[in-house]
Amino acid sequence: MSRKPSVIIIGSGASGLCAAIKLRKELDLDVITVFEAEAGLGGTWLANNYPGCACDVPSHLYSFSFEPNPNWSTHYASQPEILEYFNGVAKKYDVLKHIRFNTTVVGASWIEEQKQWKVIVQSKNSKEKEEFYSDILISGAGPLRIPKIPEEFKEFKGPLFHTAKWDSKVNLKGKKVAIVGSGASAIQVVPSIAREVDKLYVYQRTPSWIVPRNNFPYPGWAKSLFSTFPVVASVWRSLIFLKNELSFYAFGQDSYMSSIMSTVANRIAKKHLLTSVPNEELREKLAPKYRMGCKRILVSNDFYPAMSLPNVELITDRITKVTETGIQTPSGERKFDVLIAATGFHVEKFLSPMAVSGRRGLDFTPDHFNLDSAIESYLGINIHGFPNAFFLLGPNTGLGHNSVIFMIECQMDFILKAVKAMMENNLSAIEVKAESQQKFSDELQVSLKNTVFTSGCDAWYSNSKGEIYTLWGGNCISYYNLTKHFNINDYDVDARNE
Repeated sequence: MSRKPSVIIIGSGASGLCAAIKLRKELDLDVITVFEAEAGLGGTWLANNYPGCACDVPSHLYSFSFEPNPNWSTHYASQPEILEYFNGVAKKYDVLKHIRFNTTVVGASWIEEQKQWKVIVQSKNSKEKEEFYSDILISGAGPLRIPKIPEEFKEFKGPLFHTAKWDSKVNLKGKKVAIVGSGASAIQVVPSIAREVDKLYVYQRTPSWIVPRNNFPYPGWAKSLFSTFPVVASVWRSLIFLKNELSFYAFGQDSYMSSIMSTVANRIAKKHLLTSVPNEELREKLAPKYRMGCKRILVSNDFYPAMSLPNVELITDRITKVTETGIQTPSGERKFDVLIAATGFHVEKFLSPMAVSGRRGLDFTPDHFNLDSAIESYLGINIHGFPNAFFLLGPNTGLGHNSVIFMIECQMDFILKAVKAMMENNLSAIEVKAESQQKFSDELQVSLKNTVFTSGCDAWYSNSKGEIYTLWGGNCISYYNLTKHFNINDYDVDARNE
């Protein structure tokens, strides 16, 4: 493939934007089409606009290394500011002309004779489907994309919506509101609406480990310093990164360093709960009983105080039934006006609604993966049977301790090396070998067994067999070391027929 390949990118969130920018900037590719299902770019930061929505990774780290932002207003940025950042990046690097909005990719098939991907899309304003062809297919669809709403919730006849599909037309002021869930979204929503509603019922299945947020505004002099001396901003970013990397030891098991870091983290979280919740009975309900880190560790200063408000009630009973007017538990039925689902996402359906057909009859349908299956890949980037297809934030590349933007950039730099190798060697197709993928998967599972993620807590990280298919098993530096080189020997290749 001495000629420049054509590329189709799915999604225009952080992954899709990074892909489009780097392909243009570093390989000078211009035949790039980005299909975006929504009306705007930003991915999760466009979809999630619920009250209090913010990032739990420091803002100077939750940004591209090639496009630092010296003007972040606070240490932890809010959703509007993050969305503004991504829109600004897209405009600066002139990628908007490559994005086709309101267009969903519904299918992709590998055409062996052409050594190309046939991608089928459908626009929101059309019933007709269109076909496009490309040499390279990159998915930036993202794993936290498809809201999970239990089917029984639909029995409720009042306003019902997921935090990722927030209905701003519903006025919560003076209403009785129920929110089901106590994870990352819920702990931001609860303090944001608690004082305006008449009554707030918080249904909790499992309490979360929560540490202080320690947010602060960046003063004007700091922004000027970052802007005038970019190296200072770079050093600050690096310090944040290294601090987060050090925290990964708290997720380890059976090592002296892990024991120390885990003890420190536990003390911080327990002190935070003790000083924030004066009521002993409530504090006991909010205290996690599983190992810290097995589920996502959350950061918040205002969730615990909000739970202590007189109009907020924590319910830990099992939900037995959702009725037209409320929720029944063994302790009785509570009636309310609005039901909010903070119930997570279908992470296993990371390709939905696409049906993807590869070589040798290998297919991914929207329901191909389920909570009983393992998702194997090579570096979370390639999957055997799907040549010239690359995944950003694919299987086992999520994090519990640091910024996924770092992972996206590692992955994209690896993809650039792969595409460059194809161009230099005049290759029409590369496909990761089954043995390369298996070797990587086996080593990954060994490393995961040495983490707290496998300590057993029914987290969304794992399937029903306890296999971790979402998180990386090491720190970010270990992933960088694995992806900094592209080894063509790990792939079966096809030479281009001139």
